[in-house]
Amino acid sequence: MKKHKMEIAALTLLLGVLCYAFYDCNIKGSEQDIVLSNELLSMREIKNKEDITKEMLSIPTEELKKENEESKEASDQQKEEDITKEANDTYSINLSAVENTIPYNEIISNQIVNYAMQFVGGPYVYGGNSLTNGTDCSGFTKLVYANYGINLPRSAPEQAYSGVSVGLDNIMPGDLVLSGYDGVICHVAIYIGNEQLVHALNSNVGIVVTSLYIMPILDVRRVA
Repeated sequence: MKKHKMEIAALTLLLGVLCYAFYDCNIKGSEQDIVLSNELLSMREIKNKEDITKEMLSIPTEELKKENEESKEASDQQKEEDITKEANDTYSINLSAVENTIPYNEIISNQIVNYAMQFVGGPYVYGGNSLTNGTDCSGFTKLVYANYGINLPRSAPEQAYSGVSVGLDNIMPGDLVLSGYDGVICHVAIYIGNEQLVHALNSNVGIVVTSLYIMPILDVRRVA
């Protein structure tokens, strides 16, 4: 019973000291925080105010506050770096998947090939823009693809930047085949399969079907 009363008295004294400490802190205009040490939190016997040491009421110094702030900043920065790294890794994985997947619409591509074949035998006209009255190589490809809502630039060098490059290893019917000499693109045709092209070749033969390798191939582009 005596011990129980002493604990109550100690707790009462402790609360009084804390109230005094907070009151004294506010009176002096101090903005420092009071931190309870482990020693104060331990329930050892406290008989009077003198039993509470300075170590029990630890007022953090500016240096300690600075260390805590720096530690918090470092922790926040590390969290941001981790989030950024995770986002970048996810982006890299998704980007890799996109790069390794070459889109190909077989239905539209076959329709393009069949449509282009209807004009075999038509005339070649440099700068022409008619599939029946005459056109040149890039005019032919532009007009054929436009029938399916695919807009290509007018010249062969410009069409070399359309769609995505797939290379000869992945060539499919409906792909554009860019040809030329000394690295300069000067001709464009449509691949129809079985190593054959349909294109407006020149004024001597007009729109014809030829071998895929009639001219040096510089690139293969997929636009459908």
